[in-house]
Formats: sequence, C-alpha cells, structure tokens
Amino acid sequence: MMDAVSRGPLLDAWARGPERYLPMYPDGLFALIRRELRLPARPAVVDLGAGTGRASLAMAALGWVVTALEPDRPSLDVLQARATEAGLLVATVQATAEATGLDPASVDLVTAAQSFHWFDQPAALAEMARVVRPGGGIALFWNVRDREGSPFIAGYYRLLARYGMPKRLYLEGERASGRVTQEALAGADGYGPPRMHQLQHGFAMRPDDFVGSVSTNPYVRALEPEAQEQFRGDVLALLAEHHFDGDTPFQLPWLTNCWLARRSER
Repeated sequence: MMDAVSRGPLLDAWARGPERYLPMYPDGLFALIRRELRLPARPAVVDLGAGTGRASLAMAALGWVVTALEPDRPSLDVLQARATEAGLLVATVQATAEATGLDPASVDLVTAAQSFHWFDQPAALAEMARVVRPGGGIALFWNVRDREGSPFIAGYYRLLARYGMPKRLYLEGERASGRVTQEALAGADGYGPPRMHQLQHGFAMRPDDFVGSVSTNPYVRALEPEAQEQFRGDVLALLAEHHFDGDTPFQLPWLTNCWLARRSER
C-alpha cells in the first residue's frame, strides 16, 4: 500500500487528467443494477477494465464487495490510492477481462464501465460467464453525451461532423453501447435475454472546462496543430453563440446506457 507521500502525485496527476471533465454515474444506476439482476444487498462484484476506479469506488461506497481488475498497473495504483484516501476497501487484480484468474462462480456481478468495447468480446463474455454465480449477472455501461438533449450539444455534433470526427474514436463508446453490445450478448452462451436501460442525467461545466475537455480528446490531438487551434476557436464561438461564457457553469445532458444480462442457472 502506498503511503501519503507517494499517493499525492498520483492523485494530482489523475485530477489534472481528462477524467475530471467527465460526469460520474447517475445515482440510480447501481440501484437499477441490483434490482433488475436481483442481487443480494452486498453483492460480490468484479469490475473489469476498472481504470482508475470511478465505477469501482462508487460501488464500494455502497458497501458492495468490490474487486477492481485492470491490466495497467499505474491505473491500479491510482485506484488504490483513491480508495485509501476515501476510506474504502477495494481489492485490486492486475489482469485482463479475457483471463481474470478468478475462481469459477465466485462473484454475484461482473461490471464493465466504459470498457467493454476494448475487450475481445466473445472471450470476455465467456470469462464473465465462468466467474459469475448461477443466477448472478453482468452489467455493461457507458456514459455518453445526449446529442439530442440541448441545442448546444446538437451544434457541437455538427461541428464534429465538419471536422470529420464522427469517424474517429469519439463515437466508439456510443456505438459500443448500442448495437455492438447487443450483438455480442446475443451471440454469447450462458446468459438470459439481455436488456438495455437508459438513464438521463446532467453534468455542470464552466465554458473554459468544456474547451479543456475537448482539447484532451484523441480526435482533437490527431489533428494538425493549426487545425487544432481552429477547432478550439470554433468551440469558443459555439459557446458564445449559446451565451455560455465567463465562470458560470452550464448544464450538459448525458445518458447512461446500461446492458444487463442474468447468468443462466446451471
């Protein structure tokens, strides 16, 4: 376990990173998962592709027994530091979603938050079926922008289209949270019929933070430097057009798309 001195730089690095521009999961998500999958009050959960732990820590705060699984050791170190800082108990395992090393039928729930589209999906679903107890389940979920939720976001998507960005990584999570995951689940053995749930929520940002958030994304970094500056200028103009300026936060609409499937009884 890291001491307070070594925790600080890791947490500072995380706070300065792109995640600080992203919303947390809505309050009702985990209640929905527990209710729909009929889980016990304190389910044993393994969170695949846990990253720096947004979902893992949220579930641990509810009293769930959480194992965070992530192949990247530095991300796990940040996750553990944040758990210690918050007084939460989270076990960590460095492994992949396709080969967890966990015991068969050892957990009530497997989750993948913003990560399922990075997995070898048939292999990962087979591994999930192996580690989930009969009658347990899986939850695959993503936060995605609600592109129809406000005139500003609709304008932002038109701006992305002008730069050819819908073809880039920006929309990968949105595609994955729809038909891609539905098809993967339909082709997987060991599960009952999957069902997708959608929750609406919002996230307040200052205009400068919105510009910062788009500047950190891979699809902007892939542009030539001159095009990056032009894009940021266009984002500033769009903000001004909708009277979002100064330090006053404005509300961004988001959706959480969550696929649930119960493990078949053996």
